[in-house]
Amino acid sequence: MRKIIILFCIFSFASYNSQLKLGKYVNICYVTDAPSSILTLKKNNFVLMYPGSVEQFSGVWAVKNDTLLLTSQYQSTLGKNDSVSVNKKHYFKIKRKKLIHPENEKCFLTLKNKLTYD
Repeated sequence: MRKIIILFCIFSFASYNSQLKLGKYVNICYVTDAPSSILTLKKNNFVLMYPGSVEQFSGVWAVKNDTLLLTSQYQSTLGKNDSVSVNKKHYFKIKRKKLIHPENEKCFLTLKNKLTYD
């Protein structure tokens, strides 16, 4: 019986660590005087900003195993009659309160402000 309780506690702790929290994630790496990226995860959508440039993406997110998938779609207007539709995907590994980009594991995002819903 004691082994079952210990296994249950270990399993609960392991599954708790991989859970994604809603809120504002800030990159630990800075460009000039601002974080290189800021991600705000809400219940049904996200906003990914790059303060050092004018880029900003928004869309929907999903979690599969320990990976966060961000899918954004936006339309960029180049002129009066020119427009481009862009689909962009971003992936992050979820590790406790960190979101780690697979291409640069040293510049990860950390949870700064947790969102709460009443």
